[in-house]
Amino acid sequence: MERHILSKSTFIRGNQCLKSLYLNKKRPFLRDKLSPEQLAKFKRGSRLGLLAQQLFPGGIDLTPRSPSQYQKRVLETTEIIRQGKYDTLNEAVFQFDQLLIMLDILNRKDDEWFGYEVKSSLKISDTYLLDAAFQYYVITNSGLKLKDMFLVYVNKDYSFEEELRLDDIFIFESVLEKVLELQDYVKEKVIEEKATLHLNSSPQIDVGEHCLHPYPCDFIGHCWKNVSDKSLIESYNPSSNEEFYEFLDKIEQMDA
Repeated sequence: MERHILSKSTFIRGNQCLKSLYLNKKRPFLRDKLSPEQLAKFKRGSRLGLLAQQLFPGGIDLTPRSPSQYQKRVLETTEIIRQGKYDTLNEAVFQFDQLLIMLDILNRKDDEWFGYEVKSSLKISDTYLLDAAFQYYVITNSGLKLKDMFLVYVNKDYSFEEELRLDDIFIFESVLEKVLELQDYVKEKVIEEKATLHLNSSPQIDVGEHCLHPYPCDFIGHCWKNVSDKSLIESYNPSSNEEFYEFLDKIEQMDA
């Protein structure tokens, strides 16, 4: 099986900025280093995914141990689905047209498959919807029909008591209708991003608001090095998410 060109994260990166996509693939050494705070946030966010998986017991974990296992896991995912021995696959890996995704939870009920993507957030954003649309595009085009697609996020009204109530921590929201509306956009964007990755040099894209939204780009240090007016970056103040991280702290304390 040929190696993939785009993953979910690189697809989302390219949607934000094609230059960032190109640099990520061709010039990764120019990337800004992650701060300890950013690394800690990523680690804390992944904890939610593991908790959500507990709502679907008895599943098999297909998480690749290294990038070299991606294509192997694709074949294993396909074979496990064919055999029908498991109703739940965690981190199921799919590939289509050199696009690769790993779905947090794939669950079968009444012989129909449902996809669940867990987000470390108190609400659904447009980027999360595009994320889900890309996953749906890859999964269904690889041959597996999904009955529904869900985004799973944190219930901000959850009331902490003596024990964790997993059923109440998360909100499961069907996004199938919105995901279907985005399929043509995903297809067009994939073509554009693949073409960008075949360029001989990075696309000429001016710096601006897109460098910071929806995520601060990790090539800001490179792209902004010759920009004299850095007021946009200096004034950037991402919305505080203290409420969310306080929520995570409580979960970790109770689950310790």
